[in-house]
Amino acid sequence: MPGTASARLKIVYCIDHLNPEGTQRVLEQLVEGLAQRGHYQAVICLNDKWDEPLRQRLGQSGAEVRIIGKAGLLTGTGLLSTWLWLRHRRFDIGVTLLFVSDVLGRTLLHNAGLPHLISSLRARNVNYAGWQRWLVRFTMRWVDAVVLNSAAVRDFAITHEAAPADRLTVIPNGLRVADYAPTMDAAALRSLFDIPPDAQVIGAVGRLTYQKGFDIALQALAQLNRPHVHVLLLGSGEAEPALRQLAHQLGVAQQVCFGGYRRDIAQLLGALDLYVHPARFEGMPNALLEAMAAGCPIVASAVDGNRELIADGVHGWLVPAEDASALAQALAAALDEPAEARRRGLAAQCRASRDFDVECMIAAWESILLQTRRLGVEH
Repeated sequence: MPGTASARLKIVYCIDHLNPEGTQRVLEQLVEGLAQRGHYQAVICLNDKWDEPLRQRLGQSGAEVRIIGKAGLLTGTGLLSTWLWLRHRRFDIGVTLLFVSDVLGRTLLHNAGLPHLISSLRARNVNYAGWQRWLVRFTMRWVDAVVLNSAAVRDFAITHEAAPADRLTVIPNGLRVADYAPTMDAAALRSLFDIPPDAQVIGAVGRLTYQKGFDIALQALAQLNRPHVHVLLLGSGEAEPALRQLAHQLGVAQQVCFGGYRRDIAQLLGALDLYVHPARFEGMPNALLEAMAAGCPIVASAVDGNRELIADGVHGWLVPAEDASALAQALAAALDEPAEARRRGLAAQCRASRDFDVECMIAAWESILLQTRRLGVEH
């Protein structure tokens, strides 16, 4: 039985950084859920970037958090001390998440003698350079199993990252819909972000990066040509200066609010008129799943995991990626048909509750971890 002494695992996760993003949220859910099932866990953070509340929550769940940092990586001292620590701790299994961990982490865990290794691929990494893809493929030889969060990633993972086709498992992301019950009304949201009280508000959540396609959302806003419609971008990232400049160039700067990173997203989502997710590529986006849980009317790009979450015409509107005109048309339709938008939002919420429960995600992860330890794979 899971959680009994015979089945208890010692798991070590290796992740690039502990900034509060989607993959880190999944890591937190896993650590909390598997700790409740009796497993011992530790987290290696390769970079010296971390969110202190997240680090504390991992610790409160009983996980040992070890941060190597850039200096420790560049000098090798952090890698050596971590290698010695891994040899001493004798973990049953390691899990790697994100690019550097999929390369350096696999190498470190393998050479430290961990008997089993799982990598979790979180998206179609179409943005990797040739040398990055070569390193990912080279280190895949040490992986016993690969967990995908979206079936749409499967073919790409096999073809471009050398993932073993017979050792792939799809485990969708999960959440608790009850956590997204609205606690803020529309008027309070507009007041909080200094948005006119009579404005229609389209929200978007995520890292401000090229991948997320927020530039497409701004182009669609300009084409929409409705001064009373505002876009609220919640997140931070390297693309923010370029997005601000684009908003000015398009003449919609007064309609765009950069709300920054927020810890209260669950409370804000229900006060939006509409949620937009225009990503260029994805795995299974937590932000979109959270909007579903909040019952938001949704317009999203028809890519990867977005298509697994949203059926066009049922749970929201899907449009081709990088098509600002199609996105503008869908936004207009959703804003002009509030009853239909609410119907689709409620359908999305029901689907989130039925198909993406976090306890199911944790149970599936526990199963693959136990199976990998039990069966093993000959390299």
